Amino acid sequence: MPEETLRPAWSQHFTPDAIQELSAQGPFAKMTPDWAWGKSTGKGIRVAVVDSGVEHDHPALDGCVRGGVIVEYDARAKDYYRIKSDDKPSDVSGHGTACAGIIHSIAPDAEIYSVRVLGRNMGGRAIQFAAGLDWAIEHDMHVVNLSLST
Repeated sequence: MPEETLRPAWSQHFTPDAIQELSAQGPFAKMTPDWAWGKSTGKGIRVAVVDSGVEHDHPALDGCVRGGVIVEYDARAKDYYRIKSDDKPSDVSGHGTACAGIIHSIAPDAEIYSVRVLGRNMGGRAIQFAAGLDWAIEHDMHVVNLSLST
């Protein structure tokens, strides 16, 4: 495959010159990827993406998605939520997969777990977010990505 097809989709929006120009100006000029990460690839690191889900088979993720859960609001449940295992996660809006793609491009050897707390309308309840975060902590995730707003 040509090298261009192996680059993460998000980086295709930038030319190498634009990236160099952005990273070489101002006080951030010395903060290069090598300075920040060295030779780190994310090997041995588990990352929970708490969001709209992650497409387990998205080609940009190279099979790094190891599973996940769906956290749903349930007014009848004792704690007002239920957690369902999701061995082959999907994404209801694309946002979680985009976040996972960025993570994978920076840490290609990290294992990614989908923690779906948002519905198709990109809405969710605070109890779902809290339960998703609890799940990530209880399952020994090293990094938890919460790219959410209220």
